[in-house]
This record gives sequence, structure tokens and C-alpha cells, in this order.
Amino acid sequence: MALTLEQMYEMQKQLDSRIIREKGLEGRDLLPNTVMALQVEIGELANEWRGFKHWSNDREPRTRVKDCLGCSGCKSSEGCEICGGANPLLEEYVDCLHFFLSIARQLDLPADDLYIPDDTIEGETTVLFTELLHNVGMIMGHEFLYEWPEDFKKQQRNFFRGALAVFYSLGEQRLGFTFEQIADAYAAKNAVNHERQSSGY
Repeated sequence: MALTLEQMYEMQKQLDSRIIREKGLEGRDLLPNTVMALQVEIGELANEWRGFKHWSNDREPRTRVKDCLGCSGCKSSEGCEICGGANPLLEEYVDCLHFFLSIARQLDLPADDLYIPDDTIEGETTVLFTELLHNVGMIMGHEFLYEWPEDFKKQQRNFFRGALAVFYSLGEQRLGFTFEQIADAYAAKNAVNHERQSSGY
């Protein structure tokens, strides 16, 4: 049975707490770093999607490790001992999810705010990536806009939820991921992130 969003949120809180404690980051405002990290991961997700690369003949999404030495590009669905059938596109997607959940924690949002009604998205996928990056950047809008409403916490929440809605739709409707795939990949990457902390990453 797949994890729920609440369970993933709790797992992220535990990972964040560990990182903050072990790196001595208590009391620091990490939101600017986390927003930038999410924007970088969205760029990496777009890079694995490849659909915006009009200059390339290779515009197919990277759903298999292309240059795996063990199985010559993961032609089987299980892959090999080296790559394990890794899906780079899905891995980048769940890297983004880690940072979305971390931002939700930093904004002190309840788990209910992670649920967004399903909606069919329209427009080109490239434009959706741009909209996603814009909404994520606007979470920090109070830091760089000349005029920002006094209720900037409400605006932050709105931009966060707007970004999350595009992100969910992008994953399910454009990249073809099921919630179960996302949840399983999140759990696996969360475990890797804990291992990295244990090994002094």
C-alpha cells in the first residue's frame, strides 16, 4: 500500500529535523535556500523531460538510465544490479517533492494544504514548467517585490498551492506518473537521503 501525503510530510519533517540538528542550522531561515533548491530541481526535471530541447534530435524523456554499463541502457524494466531499473525522470520528480514538502513545513502549513483538487491542465508542457518556476519563486516574493500585500503569509500559501497544483498535474497528466509510483520513489529517495546524512554527505 502506497504512502499517504500525510505520511510523506511526516517523513520529510523527520529528515529536515535531522539535517537541521546535525548541520547546526537551528534558528536559521532556510526558506530562501529551499526555494532555490526546488527551482534547481525543477530545472533538472525539465532536463530529464527534454521536450523543450528543439535543437536536439533526442527529445524523449529519460525514463531509463541511458549509459548504464551493466545493462546497456536499461532495456529491461528491472534494469541490472548497477542501475536497478532507475527512472531518472521520476527520481527528479520526487527530488522536487522533497523540497515542496520541506517548504510546506517551513511555511507551517497543515497537511490538508498538500491536497489540491484534480484539475485538467491546458497549455504546452514547456509553459507549465515556466509557470511552476514562477509560482515557486513567488513564495519568496516578499523579499524582492517593491510592493507586497501585508498578508504576505496568505500570498505565500497561495503561490505554494498554485505551484503544487501545477506540479501534481505535470507529474500525473504530462509525465505519466501514478501516485503509487511517486509515493514508492519518494520513500526510496527519503531512505537514500538518510543514508547520505549518516555517511557525512
